[in-house]
Amino acid sequence: MVKRASIDDNGRDRATILQEVENLIVNAEPDKKLLGCNIIENIMQEYASTVKSTDVGLSWEVHFKAKKQFEGTDLKRIFQFCIYLLSEVVKNDPPYSDIMVQLTRHLLQITERVLVWGYVSPILPKRLIGIYESVYESDQAPALKLNDGWSEIMFNPDLVPLMFQVFWKVRDVDELAHHSLNCLVQLASLSGGIVNNEESRMKYLNSYLVNFLNLISNTTVKRKESLGISNIVKKLVMFYISDFSKLTNPLQETLLDEFTRLTCHFCDGATHDEANTDEDNFFYDAYDNMLEAWTTLVADFTSISDELHTSCATRIFNNYVQCHLATPDGTRRTDISDTGGAYEENIEDNDRTKYKEQLQTIGLLSRTILQHSIPVLYKILESRIEVLLATLPVMQQRAMNINEANSLDNLFEDLHWAILIAGHVLCMECDGETALIPSEITHHSSEMAKNSISNIEASLKALASTDAKATVPDNLEQCDPVIRIGYNVMRLCSIEEAAINMKLGHLMSPEVGSSLMWFLKRWCLSYLLPEEDFYQQMSPVLLACLGRDSECSKLIISFLLNKISANLYCFQTEPILLRDTVELFSDMVCTKQKSVYIIKTNSMAKLITLTEEIQPGTLPPNILRGVYKGLVLAGACLVDPNESTMYYERILNPLKIKFKTLLGQENLARICEDERVQKIVIDLLECFIGVAKGSQMATVEILFEFIAPILSEIQVFLNLYKHYQVIVQLILEVFGQCAKYMLCYLRPLDSKKLYESSLAAVQEYAKCNATRLTNGQFAEESSCQDLSLVLDLLTFILSKDCIDLCTKTCDEEITMTASDISLFGLKFIMPLMTIELLKFPNLCAQFYRLLVLINDIYPEKIAGLPEDMMTNLLRCIELGLTNFGSDIVQACLDFIQGMASYLFRHQTLQSPFALALKPFLKLLMDLVLRHQINSDMISSSSTTIYTLICCYQEEYQALVQNLIQNQSDSLVAERLTAAFNNLMFNVQFTCERHAKLRFRDNFDKFIANVHGFLLVK
Repeated sequence: MVKRASIDDNGRDRATILQEVENLIVNAEPDKKLLGCNIIENIMQEYASTVKSTDVGLSWEVHFKAKKQFEGTDLKRIFQFCIYLLSEVVKNDPPYSDIMVQLTRHLLQITERVLVWGYVSPILPKRLIGIYESVYESDQAPALKLNDGWSEIMFNPDLVPLMFQVFWKVRDVDELAHHSLNCLVQLASLSGGIVNNEESRMKYLNSYLVNFLNLISNTTVKRKESLGISNIVKKLVMFYISDFSKLTNPLQETLLDEFTRLTCHFCDGATHDEANTDEDNFFYDAYDNMLEAWTTLVADFTSISDELHTSCATRIFNNYVQCHLATPDGTRRTDISDTGGAYEENIEDNDRTKYKEQLQTIGLLSRTILQHSIPVLYKILESRIEVLLATLPVMQQRAMNINEANSLDNLFEDLHWAILIAGHVLCMECDGETALIPSEITHHSSEMAKNSISNIEASLKALASTDAKATVPDNLEQCDPVIRIGYNVMRLCSIEEAAINMKLGHLMSPEVGSSLMWFLKRWCLSYLLPEEDFYQQMSPVLLACLGRDSECSKLIISFLLNKISANLYCFQTEPILLRDTVELFSDMVCTKQKSVYIIKTNSMAKLITLTEEIQPGTLPPNILRGVYKGLVLAGACLVDPNESTMYYERILNPLKIKFKTLLGQENLARICEDERVQKIVIDLLECFIGVAKGSQMATVEILFEFIAPILSEIQVFLNLYKHYQVIVQLILEVFGQCAKYMLCYLRPLDSKKLYESSLAAVQEYAKCNATRLTNGQFAEESSCQDLSLVLDLLTFILSKDCIDLCTKTCDEEITMTASDISLFGLKFIMPLMTIELLKFPNLCAQFYRLLVLINDIYPEKIAGLPEDMMTNLLRCIELGLTNFGSDIVQACLDFIQGMASYLFRHQTLQSPFALALKPFLKLLMDLVLRHQINSDMISSSSTTIYTLICCYQEEYQALVQNLIQNQSDSLVAERLTAAFNNLMFNVQFTCERHAKLRFRDNFDKFIANVHGFLLVK
């Protein structure tokens, strides 16, 4: 009522109501004061949203206009009223009475509501406003972006001190402190036109910082406060970083000093949070916020002195290292179960994943203080290595007692964290980019050599002394610091091998082993045989040790390949360690510059031999495919065709022979269930997947020549092993990976071979699984995974028509296209796609995504489908519109609109498909008019409905007349007639963009109008 009236009288009645409510809160009894607060909150709630408010019969434009009017007048009034009452509250000291606590809570909630209000520009389109309001409704409030009209209120010199004073008063009352702190967080993000004036902005910032620093320097931040305090820091840095340099020097120094102290305090608290998993991770999240702020400070706060920056960065780095080291060097809790000795092999969320962003920021800070950070890290590594070397003989002689075992676990955990931190100091993330040595590292290494602190000879000697039995070089102090860390990591690898030779491999930490492989992968990508042309400056020591012309780099390559072989042979029960080992190998050979050295080494030949000799079933899943991917990638560097052929025959012929031997067994059907035979089949399939994943344009011809005959015969196993989901899924994955990595490079005739083999496999899979529908077993997760792989295969095949990188043509006419195969495949798969299976979100999304993709590329193929398949397809579209979420509804709308547009353009409106599509006009109108489609989908639905109307104008008129005639109330029928007339006002049935947009705008108003009198609530 208030909102509707305000549209006509510009808010006069609302202002009167607010005046009465304010008098009620100031003068009435306590219960009525609370009632008044509730009334204000309800009024604010009514004006808070626009896009999702169209249900009440007003168009969203009217809601938006009312909201902007409210923001310009009464929202400010409410805020000032609350500030006045809060100023009265702080005149009293806690503890407060219950009624005072309740009243203060309401006042803080209203104040917070104003500060997190979604102020939206009127020039934004509805869709963007909807997105903005969705963000507003999420946990993360938008910035406090105000216009000049708020200047007098926000720049009142008493406002910020008052809000901090309120927090001081209520911080011990949890239900009040939270809202008060949220208000302070929002005030830290003040932005927009209000802060365009530099003088006003700096006065506000100075006032805020003085009060904030006074707060954090005179109290210890509590757990529950930590997240809010860190959010204040993050917001201040985000919105005012460019103004920090304009602050006085003492204030700048105090600011950074307190930020540093907070960061260290939150790091200590985060360590405690980790040890107490039953508590909320307030400190952990607060620490992440502080590190995020430091990322910006390091990059943009350049006016501070080097001395101050070094001091802050050193304190943060030292604190982080200490929190991850055991006593006496660190503060890590050792009374809880560490992961060093009890490494859980199936944990994907390991430390380097869980703490990735933390480690990246610590690495960034550490690279600004390399003269301190690198020595700290290599000294930690060296001290722990010496302890480990001293422990090995003891472990060999006798069993360890509990204290010794705990000490060993702590030692491994220290090594693990030192390696993780070192890896992020020396290397940056390079996903999708060329891995480069950070410029700070290059400069530091060059300066060390220039000042004769390090030299080439000592660095080379260190890298040549990585054997576990080798003594520490006497000139190690003159070794380049980057090389010294690499030397220590390689030495740890040698110690692992020594422990294995001493029959102590089972006592080594797989977590440390995994971290070593991870570090070496990053180190090799950036440092080993670097792309020298990418650098303006290069360290002479790094070039001499790791560059192209260095004998030392070849020794390192052999060392790494030997270590990879050792891990594959000795740690076959450690899947994550082996995964990291295989990733190291793949990354080593992924560039021609490295693989040209690698492929000719004896160590590579030994690795190939070892791979062939590994017993079936001894390696965890995905490891063999990684090895063969690396072996195939390595061969891409061979330019000479004869050398290339010989190399690939060397690695592929054993697989071919093993496959042919297995397939040629007369009693295969009988022995196929033998466990050893199953292991052989699984390993072969893993190898084939690896071969496919390693394919490149230069090698695809020779690789497909190897794998094409296998693909044509492999579906035999689909029938033999139809009850063995692991093997079925691996077979489907072989086809999928071949389509993904090979198809885009294949010649037309080879593409045809892959099409035929893939279609035969899909057909065989469907045949083997069709009967399982009858016994209710098909809607299992494993079956869902099967179908997901089939849909992947069909999607990858279809992509051939989008991306074809083959440069060779074919004289023979090719009648089979990728879209044909995808449609044929769908024909076999659609009967298996039951409603139960489509309840799996990922499978459902995959299925509808494929339908839309085929429709986008080849609508004529869809329009020409046989009747049975067309019926199944449109039934799936109807199912998607009525049974699933917004993403699937959008996909179905896109499909219908695409096909209707095609039919209209080609005027094939009497075709079987056009006739089958016709009922969707009524279906969509019913869904929208009955509000059975989400409000967010109305715009998308409107353009689809418009396209259908263009195709079926007579049916639309009949639909409208029928709807009007079914209204028992003549007034409703009259209003409905007027609404439909307005819907089509000035709209041409051309199916072009301009007309479509005009219809969409009319439709939004139409829906807001008819929902007001058609829907009964």
